[in-house]
Amino acid sequence: MHKLLLSLLLSLAAITTAYASDWLSRIDDDRRVCRLSIPGTHDACTGYGFVAQDTLAGNYIACTQQLDISAQWAVGVRAFDLRPDVLTTQPAKDPNAKYRKHHKDDNQPKRTLQIYHGEFATRQTFNGVFDVLRDSLAAHPTEFAIIIMQHERSSHRDGSHWEAMIDYALAENSDLLVDFRPDLTVGQLRGRILVLSRDTYRPTPRGGYIDGWRFDAAVDWQQPAAMRGYAMKGVLCVQDFYNMTWEGGTTAKLAAIERLLRVANSAEVAAKYPDMWFINHTSGFKYTSTEYTAEPVSTSEGYRANAADTNAFLANLIKGRMTTGLVMMDFAGVDRSGEHDVMGRKLVNAVINSNF
Repeated sequence: MHKLLLSLLLSLAAITTAYASDWLSRIDDDRRVCRLSIPGTHDACTGYGFVAQDTLAGNYIACTQQLDISAQWAVGVRAFDLRPDVLTTQPAKDPNAKYRKHHKDDNQPKRTLQIYHGEFATRQTFNGVFDVLRDSLAAHPTEFAIIIMQHERSSHRDGSHWEAMIDYALAENSDLLVDFRPDLTVGQLRGRILVLSRDTYRPTPRGGYIDGWRFDAAVDWQQPAAMRGYAMKGVLCVQDFYNMTWEGGTTAKLAAIERLLRVANSAEVAAKYPDMWFINHTSGFKYTSTEYTAEPVSTSEGYRANAADTNAFLANLIKGRMTTGLVMMDFAGVDRSGEHDVMGRKLVNAVINSNF
């Protein structure tokens, strides 16, 4: 009996994984991407952990995910928030340098497009994410990925090479990239990646640019953010209200999440902006600390506590077939993290299921 039960559970797990890995295969080619419900991850690469010098502070302050990109993909996540900046490494001093033959670049600093969350460098690079997504798309050609990125600037880092390095990295992966257009369809995006950047790196994007990102709780769809690709423009309604440390903050956040969901499914909005895009963040933090910083900053437990409020809230709001847009969440793919029921697996499944 126990063996039969175990076998049934393993079979169910395999079916669930297969369902999540190829869920876009069940969506028609002519469906517009802007009308889909797509699970996404906020600060997607913190699940890799942080580089050695940032491990203690990063784990305490900046962890928003438990799974890495491959594991996020496996549970059905298709949108990824990336924050690259330039990590500069000085060459190590060689005590035997005078006895060696040197290349002209041996004494030059090494620059890498590392993925950051604030001041803390994760163990993943921008190019490394593309490697993971390339392999995932090759194995699952019915799927696609959307990257939402920004330059994670810091006064403690030299980001002057960011634009050139981003442009070069995207050019290297140009065979995967799709130009933004507001009416982009699933068929046009299958097997490829749409990169939407909140910062410019060249006059015309290798994907799309977003201008007018908002962090308030108003969700004013009549004053949308602007999107543009090489030749076409679009509009975006975004909710990214993230600081819930004040009294009433969580109530305001939950109301904002629900408001954007209603906007995304409003006939009035669809009549005025038939190809409007929607991004709804359940992510944010409830607690701050000065353990590693002079000024109060978010904490990983603060992200978990917020996720416990917001992920389940939105999952329970989703009823039947509807448009959620891109839902950017913390702790996607897991229902328990630390001491909190973050319900990230529940929300990913609810978002996927609302497409059918």
